[in-house]
Amino acid sequence: MKVIILGENNSVHIQKWIQAIASFAELQLHVISFDRGVKYEGVTYHPLSVISGTKVDYLLNIFKVKSYIKKIKPHLVHAHYATSYGFLARFSGFHPFIITGWGADIFDSPKNYFMKKLLVNTFKNADAISVLSEITRVEIKKLSNKYVHLIPFGVDINKFGVKKTDNNGIVKIGTIRTLSEKYGVEYLIRAFALVCNSHQNIKLEIVGDGPLRSFLENLTVELGIENKVVFHGFVNQNSSFEKYIEILQSFDIFAILSILDSETFGVAAVEASACGIPVVATNVGGLPEVIDSEKSGIIVPPKNVKATAIAFERLISNENLRINMGKNGRLKVENNYNWSTNINQMLNLYSETIKNKKNN
Repeated sequence: MKVIILGENNSVHIQKWIQAIASFAELQLHVISFDRGVKYEGVTYHPLSVISGTKVDYLLNIFKVKSYIKKIKPHLVHAHYATSYGFLARFSGFHPFIITGWGADIFDSPKNYFMKKLLVNTFKNADAISVLSEITRVEIKKLSNKYVHLIPFGVDINKFGVKKTDNNGIVKIGTIRTLSEKYGVEYLIRAFALVCNSHQNIKLEIVGDGPLRSFLENLTVELGIENKVVFHGFVNQNSSFEKYIEILQSFDIFAILSILDSETFGVAAVEASACGIPVVATNVGGLPEVIDSEKSGIIVPPKNVKATAIAFERLISNENLRINMGKNGRLKVENNYNWSTNINQMLNLYSETIKNKKNN
């Protein structure tokens, strides 16, 4: 089977799919993307042209994509992201093609009538549609009457195992997020500052980088907690996995406090649950799907510093609660987000889509 992936190659999630699918000997994989990110042996890469440096570049690359497809002669094209690369798949004129909607492309991208109509038309022409979460599936059903397959970005339960680092009596709260407004790290820091008033044995560790880093660092100084907060910066899971997993497995509590519904899955939350770590998450997007409230974590309203601090307080003060929620989270990941199962779901969808196209 010869497959083309249309997607942003510098995305850790795209690279995860590429690595997984490329491991099957019977599958020949090609990637069409802007020339960014890690390149893996055994995968053929075809670069798109950066012309304007804006989103217009997707439209300016339509003929290049058509040319690549004509040369490669694939059995299937799989576009990740319903807009941008999804539009490229649609305008290539090739069939069969699958679109995977990630969430932000459905909730955030269709900002005007033209974009919405374009998205509807893209789904209409797609031979199959998949999504990462139920909330995204429900949203797409407003735009398309086609069946939508639920195939999450799961985790390798062998790599993300339960391993508790001895923190010498310190309770670590941690997060792995892009430091932008959408991900609510400001509210995490403010909630942490509140619980610092009653607990000396706690620490906050933030993994990630982004436009708000300086603001957030200054906020810790303003709140007088800079000595209890560590900014690790961005840690690449692909190139520095040992460091990534070591930091993650040292956390006693994981926080994911996004403020928008376009947070439709939350891979980092699933990774934390796989490691047996209880999760404090906001009631937005798909987070309540992956975190069962009062079983594998605690769900709080977005931007609510007080409620978040109360959740932290409960978990800091009760080690048994942390342990039990962590066990429940691990079990849920094993049952629902096992990466090997998700890979097989996608490969089955590939085969089914190709077969259906041949029969029609």
